[in-house]
Amino acid sequence: MAHAIPEIKAMEMQNIKLPQMVQLPNDVPLYMINEGVHEVVRLDLLFRGGYAVQSKPLQALFTNRMLREGSAALGAAAVSRKLDSCGAWIETYSSQNCNHITLYTLCKHLPELLKMLAEIVKNPAFSQKNLDVVRRANKSHFLVNSRKVDVVAQRYFEKALWGSGHKFGRLLRAEDYDALTPELLSEYYENIYGSPNCTIFLSGKFDDAVVEKLSSCFGDEQWGTSSKVEIADLPPLSDVRGRVNAAVDDTMQSGIKIGTMVVDSSHPDFYTLKYLSVLLGGFFGSRLMTNVRERNGYTYHIEADLSAFGKRNAFTVTSECANEYVQPLIDEVYNELRRLHTEPVSAEEMEKLRNCTLGELCREYEGVLAKADVFINTWLSGEPFDGVNSYLDVVRTASADDFMRLACKYLLPENMIEVVAGV
Repeated sequence: MAHAIPEIKAMEMQNIKLPQMVQLPNDVPLYMINEGVHEVVRLDLLFRGGYAVQSKPLQALFTNRMLREGSAALGAAAVSRKLDSCGAWIETYSSQNCNHITLYTLCKHLPELLKMLAEIVKNPAFSQKNLDVVRRANKSHFLVNSRKVDVVAQRYFEKALWGSGHKFGRLLRAEDYDALTPELLSEYYENIYGSPNCTIFLSGKFDDAVVEKLSSCFGDEQWGTSSKVEIADLPPLSDVRGRVNAAVDDTMQSGIKIGTMVVDSSHPDFYTLKYLSVLLGGFFGSRLMTNVRERNGYTYHIEADLSAFGKRNAFTVTSECANEYVQPLIDEVYNELRRLHTEPVSAEEMEKLRNCTLGELCREYEGVLAKADVFINTWLSGEPFDGVNSYLDVVRTASADDFMRLACKYLLPENMIEVVAGV
């Protein structure tokens, strides 16, 4: 069900308050978003590295994931009991250039949980027994997902986007899970995890005592690796264009992914291109939803977006449909792209887009924990935090001429990769 988006006049939304940054004594940067009415906090430990610096598939993902399995002094069961007793939880995630560890808890429990978090991050065990359990569960999940057309479409799109010989384009295989060893994880850990590669975000309602405890656990002295990771630029190795078919047997639907690599986050066109993608497929009344879903009934949902891969971005259109509608749906996507090249957006549609986008941004920035996601993603892109306000400026001022110019420059059907996963 689509959310009702409040309409906000273009000049009414105020600029977003940016995080406060302090340098801890060991030079770890701490970004704080101290606001909200509930005694809830979110702590993010970010370690530069990610898939870009791994030597084997899944090495970064499993090294980061296994931190939740405890240390020699504090086993996995003890970690789970402690989290449960506080009503807290830990999430781990690895991306192209970063490893993420996120703790959610009530503020009153954070000081005691920080001690536990420091123990498992600084002294992980990487036991064979725990690795076997986690590996089996993740391999099973991988095999199940390999039957889902949306997941397969995403995998093959990234392969076509980057190239099969690229670290970000290689398709995972079930045997990659079997090749993981504690030694492989320890090797990655020793090179990545430590204060030189750590950045911290603290979000929610908290006081100075929490900051002092955080500093005592992660900021008072150097810890972990002494080397700062340098992440080399890894440009795509692919020039694939046009159709890529990925067979998934016995499916009634196909997953569709259409797109192409566009501009880096630092490019002057980035925010306007991001805004243009909203017009095309970023809200319920967007052009693709109106055409492909409402007018033609080819799909339940279709969206357009700029997908971030570190500092690089790809324009993408994502959908699923019954097999007989695959080609008609793709044809209508290209019709909408060509329409942007030749037909200026009307003043009425520009106003509707502006109001809907500002309303969605109000919701996105409404909660402090959600706001943390916005600023962490901005940090990952390498852009300054005031980029969120640069985007607001674009939403307030972008014109139909700007949209036509960028559509003619970047959104060319002949440059698109189109992946169809299904029969």
